[in-house]
Amino acid sequence: MNPRLRRAAGIAAAAVILVLLGWRLWPRSETTTAAAPPAAAPDGSVQLAPSQVQGLGIALAPVRRADSVPVTGLPAQTEAPLEASQQVASPWAGTVSALLVHEGEQVRAGQPVLRLRSPEALRAGAELARAGSEADVASRQARRDAQLLAEGIIPAARSEQSQAQARAAQAELARARDALGGARVRLAEGGEVELLAPIPGKVLRRMVRPGDALQAQEPALLIADPARLDIGFAVAAGLRAQLAPGLRVALADGSAARVAAIGADLDPASQQVPVRARFEDPAGHVPGERFAVTLLLPAPADALAIPAQALLPDGERHVAYARDGDRFRAVRITRVLGNDGVHAVVQAPTLRPGMDVVTRGTAALKALLPTPAAVSASAPAQ
Repeated sequence: MNPRLRRAAGIAAAAVILVLLGWRLWPRSETTTAAAPPAAAPDGSVQLAPSQVQGLGIALAPVRRADSVPVTGLPAQTEAPLEASQQVASPWAGTVSALLVHEGEQVRAGQPVLRLRSPEALRAGAELARAGSEADVASRQARRDAQLLAEGIIPAARSEQSQAQARAAQAELARARDALGGARVRLAEGGEVELLAPIPGKVLRRMVRPGDALQAQEPALLIADPARLDIGFAVAAGLRAQLAPGLRVALADGSAARVAAIGADLDPASQQVPVRARFEDPAGHVPGERFAVTLLLPAPADALAIPAQALLPDGERHVAYARDGDRFRAVRITRVLGNDGVHAVVQAPTLRPGMDVVTRGTAALKALLPTPAAVSASAPAQ
C-alpha cells in the first residue's frame, strides 16, 4: 500500500477509537424519569399537554351560536305554481284529431295547441255565424230607418224600434263570440276547432293522444311558466307554530327555496301540515322531481351548533368532550334540536360559543374520562 495512504488510514482509525472511548467514559444518568400518564381530576376533567393532545390524535372545532334548526329528510316534489300554470280544456266534448305541440315545447299565448272534432263546437260556430248575419242586417236596417226619419218619411217610433232590434242583435253576437273566444278556441278548416294556449310557457304534460275522446272541461294539456317552480312537502303538526313565510328550504344539490305558503289545516291522510316553497332559482329542476329537503326553522336563543362528529351517544342521552384552557371534560347535551350530518344543533348549559369540542380522538378521552352514563352504570346499587 502507498505509505501516504497507510498514514491517512491510521489517523482515521485512531480518531474513531477516541470517539468511542469518550462516549463510553462520559458520565451520564443511569435512569430516566417516565412521564406520568394523565389522570382524571375529582371535578371530572383531565389536563393534557399539547404533546399529549397531539399524541392522542385529538382534533378540535369551535362551538358557535346556531341561527337555525335543520329538519331533515322531508319528502318533497317539485310542482308548477298555481298562478303560473293553466290547463288546456275544451268547453265541448269531442274527439282529438291532432296535437299541435310536443311536451317540453315553448308556446306563446293564443298559439293553437290541439285540434278537436266536436258537433257541439260546430253548432257554436254556426250560432256565431247566424248571430253575425242577423246583427249585420239589423245594423243596416237601423241606419236606413234613421235616414228615412230624418227625411220625414217614417215616424220616430219605427226608427226607435229598428235601433232596439240592432242593439239586441249586437248583444246576441257578443254572446256568441264570448262562447268561442272565452273558451280560447277558434274555428278551423274541415269543421274542426283549435284549442289555444291560455298563457305563454312550456308544455309540461300531455293527457291525450290523437283519436282520444275528450269530455267537456276535461284537461288535455298543462302549460306553465318554466321560470317559476315550487316545492311541495309536509311537516309534523307539532312544528306548525314555528312555520312562517320566508323560511329557507335547502336541497342536497345546494339549491334553495323559501316557504311561500302554509296549509291552514292538516292533511287528512298524513296528519301533517302541507307547505309550499318557491325556488330562488329553479335552473336545473323541472316539475315532477322527487327528493328530500331540509327545512331550516328559527333557533332558540340558547341553541348552539357543533360539528356532528362531536356529538356522542351516552345511554339515552348525548355528550360532547369540550376543552376549557388545557383541561378536557365530558359535557352533557340536554337536548338535540337537529342534525343535518354536518352540524348538530344542541342545547347544553355548560357549553358556550367560542369553546372547542373534540371531533376526533374521542375514544382516547373516553378511556380517561368516563361519560355520565358510564359512571352511573358502574356505580354500586344502593
